[in-house]
Amino acid sequence: MIAFLWYLLEVSLSLSAFYLLYAAVMRNHTFFNLNRIYLLIGLLLSFIIPILKIPFFQVQSPTIVTNMIKLHPIEPDNILFTNQNLAHGLTTLNYTVILQAIYLAGIITLFFKLFFSIIRIVRMKNQSDIHKLDKVKIVRTDTSVPFSFFHMIFLPKNEQNPMIIEHELAHIRQLHWLDLILTELATVLLWFNPIVFLYRSSLKLQHEYLADASVLTESHKTEGYLKSMLRHVEMVSTGGLVSHFYQKTIKKRIIMMTKNKTSRKYLGLYLLVIPMISILLFAFAPDGSNGSLTIGKNTVVDSKTSRPSIYPVAREKITHFSGWGERKNPYTKKKQFHHAIDIAAPEGTNIVAPAAGVVVEARLNEKGMGNYILIKHNDMYSTYYAHLKSISVKPGDVLKKGQVIGQVGSTGISTGSHLHYEVYKNGKRVDPEDYLPK
Repeated sequence: MIAFLWYLLEVSLSLSAFYLLYAAVMRNHTFFNLNRIYLLIGLLLSFIIPILKIPFFQVQSPTIVTNMIKLHPIEPDNILFTNQNLAHGLTTLNYTVILQAIYLAGIITLFFKLFFSIIRIVRMKNQSDIHKLDKVKIVRTDTSVPFSFFHMIFLPKNEQNPMIIEHELAHIRQLHWLDLILTELATVLLWFNPIVFLYRSSLKLQHEYLADASVLTESHKTEGYLKSMLRHVEMVSTGGLVSHFYQKTIKKRIIMMTKNKTSRKYLGLYLLVIPMISILLFAFAPDGSNGSLTIGKNTVVDSKTSRPSIYPVAREKITHFSGWGERKNPYTKKKQFHHAIDIAAPEGTNIVAPAAGVVVEARLNEKGMGNYILIKHNDMYSTYYAHLKSISVKPGDVLKKGQVIGQVGSTGISTGSHLHYEVYKNGKRVDPEDYLPK
């Protein structure tokens, strides 16, 4: 779940970048179709770019290190409060679970709001007179505001203005309802980012510009069309998946209808999207803090100082110790061999390198193990640290014995603040207790 929330944060940042470029450069131009296409592509790319993870820097881990790491989820992160200190009975709050609960509550709230708005429209349809205009259904209702919903046009019973009907038909012909579905889904998923609501409103506004332009190309005079708009300047909310004729944005629509067409020389500004996409791809590329780096022969430190020999967490900070060997997995409730030691300590406690070495991997929000670090000490020894709250090093860093590499946390599948610590000898996991001072 944490990995998914991290992905949504990256999506949110991408969407914000696309919107800011639109707001700064494009929204006042009369290239309505181009603006619509830009906003739709920006929405889709915002969900795609964080997945691509194109490596701008070629990075690799040594084969022996890559093959020896097999992640084993050992503790579930499924309770809000957990006993962190068996000796002193300290209880701490699991902020990860709270964050997940808040996010899910937001999704559920918006989903039901959208669901009930659709139910309200369906009920309105079932209680109204319907007749067909070609392949479009005209629904005569008691509402005072005309709007389109999928392939239906909802009109007040006394509304006969052909320009209004043509406006709503333009929404249907141009498939604006497909755009609305995409933006509503994005709004539900990214509700925590206020930019997504501005994005949705901007796309809807382009729909109105396009429908207005369609009416005015059908031999209707601008003056008559403006009069029909101003006669009913009001707005009644019917739901997010509808296209209204009378909008609170009517002032902007009038400005665009009476504005001179934007010169084609400004089309070149839309090419700014290319460097922006490149920047986003670069920003989410698997480099630096969440990638791995080739380790040359000259970077492996002196073997005399590279055998793990100290506690990775200060002994006075340790509140509980779960050692190597067979035990019941608190997640599966089945017995399994634990190829590590778990060191319980207060969240934020410093973790240090037990020997000199080189950071091979430092990854965030990996499934199961959360934030983790892998250190290669020499050709024989490597150590692995999981569930970290934060990471203080990056791949390629040469470490001294006792140097701080991160902080104890409870990321990934974990019931409380602790360090999952593994020692590898010649690519095989060995008992870490054998490498602790007696």
